[in-house]
Amino acid sequence: MTWVDLAVFGFMAVSGLVAFVRGLVREVLGIGAWAGAVAAAFLFLPTMRPIVRNWFQGTEVVDIVSFVVVFLGSVIILTLIASSIGRYVRRSALGGIDRTLGLVFGLARGAAVVVVAYILGQMVFPIERWPDVVLHARSLGPTYEAARWVRDQLPENFRPHRLDPPPAGRETSAEALLHLNPQGRATGKQPVRE
Repeated sequence: MTWVDLAVFGFMAVSGLVAFVRGLVREVLGIGAWAGAVAAAFLFLPTMRPIVRNWFQGTEVVDIVSFVVVFLGSVIILTLIASSIGRYVRRSALGGIDRTLGLVFGLARGAAVVVVAYILGQMVFPIERWPDVVLHARSLGPTYEAARWVRDQLPENFRPHRLDPPPAGRETSAEALLHLNPQGRATGKQPVRE
């Protein structure tokens, strides 16, 4: 196990812990608040332009400032609403379920971020150029399998062109993580102790 594995598991644990503390309702409504703020910014951009034009000159500056003002105002209001609804649910009889589902959501979110990072990493650098510490990470195989599954679910136009498997000799199943002494499964090396 390398420090990359510890970073991956640590990131997932922090994501799960934060979601556990906040609860599923607040997490989902928080994401909805950001999405709603973006939608509101696009929706009210034409309404805000004439007001901002009084202070700024230039079409690009007016559009940017209008978008930012509406976005920030919307995200603040929607986040406050999401926070109060989340607080109400946490204090109700559903608080324990909300936190437990929040933990599951947070772990899934952390795993999704790791998979997206793997896909983006492959788009930037071929896997042969990745550092050895990453290539020897035991979480690399299962991350590749998850990334391959995600790629297969995407429409043809949005699939990444490059998604290479880890170098030969490394098992890509989740079982590789369960072996205390991988004996060449995840690292491609001989066992350290017998």
